[in-house]
Amino acid sequence: MATLLLPTAGTVKIAGFNVENEFKEIRPIINMVTGGENSGYGILTLLENLWMFSQFYGIERKTAVAQIMNLLEIFGIADKAHTQINKLSAGMRQKMNFIRGFITNPRILFLDEPTLGLDVVSARETRKFVSNWVKKSDAARTVILTTHYMQEADELCDEIAVIDKGEIIKSGTPADIKSSQIEGYRYKISVSEMNIDSKLFGGMSGIKSISLVEEASSGLSELVFILENECVLSEIIKIISEKKYRIVNITKYEYTLEEAFVSLTGKK
Repeated sequence: MATLLLPTAGTVKIAGFNVENEFKEIRPIINMVTGGENSGYGILTLLENLWMFSQFYGIERKTAVAQIMNLLEIFGIADKAHTQINKLSAGMRQKMNFIRGFITNPRILFLDEPTLGLDVVSARETRKFVSNWVKKSDAARTVILTTHYMQEADELCDEIAVIDKGEIIKSGTPADIKSSQIEGYRYKISVSEMNIDSKLFGGMSGIKSISLVEEASSGLSELVFILENECVLSEIIKIISEKKYRIVNITKYEYTLEEAFVSLTGKK
């Protein structure tokens, strides 16, 4: 899709252009950021490297410099503009690499594990920047993200494709992916009473399973229910109240994208 390799089979089109013979039309409207990439030249400064890449795209000098300085400020490395990149940390070089992908203001951006090597705060800022970049644009933009970080996919993506052994085994919105693997509605009810008999709820329709954990240190019992439907929750609460037990907390457990991924791929 980035026009660096020819497809081994099938047809690939970007914005209507065929990657095999119309790559000259595709390259000006795309850009790519790869995590852990050693891009740039170590003897050049941060500003010089970014300036060089802007000129590959023929961006006018004044526009390029303004765009570069703005992005350096956003990513908190403007003070390193005149530092040779071989003297920068891996995280700062990755920020430079990330900025390079946005200088050209592409219509289609490929991000291949873009937060690799970034600390937690920088990774969060990067995800926020990408999200705002897409949402606040006057023109249509598309980001193709490859990631192993499920939180990143859940936070950024409108649509997800789960790939296992080279095959797409599930696709849809993050909510679709998560809901497709739900085994039931999970609720944890903390009760201020020990030695609760879980058989109180035996025979109730709509309950798939019950587990009981007693926390002696806190004097609480935790009942974990997996329900076929949420309507039965009110009946459970009613039974607990009738036994004069005090409910301390009720928590609904949300299925995560990571759990859905493991369930789909069958990997431990």
